Amino acid sequence: MNTKRPIRFLWRFSRNLLCLTPIGRRLLFPTDALAARFGRGDADYAWSVFSHHRAELDAAGFKAADRILEIGPGRNLGTALLWWALLSSGNENNLIEIVCWDVFKNVKPETDGFWVELAQALLAKPIETFTGADMSRIQQRLRDVAEGRAFPNISYRVEPLVELEASMAPAGHAFDLIYSQAAIEHIWHIDAFWNAMGRLTTSNGWHSHRIDLADHGRRESNYIEMLEWSHLGYWLTMRFIPGAINRWRACHHLEKMAALGMRIRAQKRSLRDQLPIQLSQLTAGFRELGEAELRTTALDVVAIRDLR
Repeated sequence: MNTKRPIRFLWRFSRNLLCLTPIGRRLLFPTDALAARFGRGDADYAWSVFSHHRAELDAAGFKAADRILEIGPGRNLGTALLWWALLSSGNENNLIEIVCWDVFKNVKPETDGFWVELAQALLAKPIETFTGADMSRIQQRLRDVAEGRAFPNISYRVEPLVELEASMAPAGHAFDLIYSQAAIEHIWHIDAFWNAMGRLTTSNGWHSHRIDLADHGRRESNYIEMLEWSHLGYWLTMRFIPGAINRWRACHHLEKMAALGMRIRAQKRSLRDQLPIQLSQLTAGFRELGEAELRTTALDVVAIRDLR
């Protein structure tokens, strides 16, 4: 692999350089391709993501939320609609608000009939893990949307992080629940992101995140190949690539969340059986993390901001 490293560097550097210009970005990463690559909009996927986070949160003691923030939904606004359907059911005065934040526009919820069609698609693809009262409430609210009797209070915002926080910063605009599915790993200024999330979380507010540490297209080795480069080398090969994967490992996310006053209620790691490359090939700062940490390819974490 060492003999191929200069070739990989030149290829990545050239691609990164091309992405400095809007024309180059559009050439390598057309808008339609970005939508397909960085998000999924099918009903099965929406149910799966919703089921995953609902189960993780329930097991940790989560009950309800009035204001929810979803990080990086991509084309998948179905999960947000399912949260709204569950939490808004049975209480007309409980105005559930959900904000979906992204930096690339992958979907057009302002299109006529968007929510009606999405609700219909979700109704046609229920999953077996939801039964009884929960499923009845969800289905009823989805039918309300599908038949035009209700409109979900879900906003889709495409803007830089500083603009999102500026618009949400006034009193009363923090969130009771912030969740994400394979999105946080794409955030370049990751420390600034977590600091903002700390400010946007209410006291006793919840977090549920699936953080994929791999480049989704090349899972076998790319998640750790990124750790071979020095800080400068990584900047030169990845800085301007849309959706580039940052280099934070699971331990870095957990340590940062704890520093922000978030008490970890549950964590699960996806682990490879063995490292695909030698520790000696990693740059300084990563070799010291230990093999178990470096075999972690994804992290599921649930936390509550406990400020008492």
